[in-house]
Amino acid sequence: MFKNKQNDRGFTILEVIISLVIVGISITIFVRLLGNSSMLRAKVNDYDERLDIVISKTEQKFLGLLDNNSTQGDNERVLMGKTSDKGINWRIEEGKDNSFSKYGKNVYIYTVSVDGIDISSVGIK
Repeated sequence: MFKNKQNDRGFTILEVIISLVIVGISITIFVRLLGNSSMLRAKVNDYDERLDIVISKTEQKFLGLLDNNSTQGDNERVLMGKTSDKGINWRIEEGKDNSFSKYGKNVYIYTVSVDGIDISSVGIK
């Protein structure tokens, strides 16, 4: 009465289970990568914002727009402050290099720090 079909159609239960496990693992890996990507993007955005502050404060110092209320040492002046909108601390250290004074040039080394980012530049007057 029963005929054995040689061309069975469809999948066995074992094949379905294996394919579901593979899909589940793939989705898990994708979700983890997506989560790591968004955390990395947030860190990059924060770093970019701090870098913009460094560039802004450096330009303001070169143009003389920052207050000259600073702590002053022998060859170094320090300006410090906090941004009003984000409360990010910044610091500018201005040091004078006297090695070029025999050429009639004053060389200043500026180091701008913003909560984890340090950039140094040289200015000649």
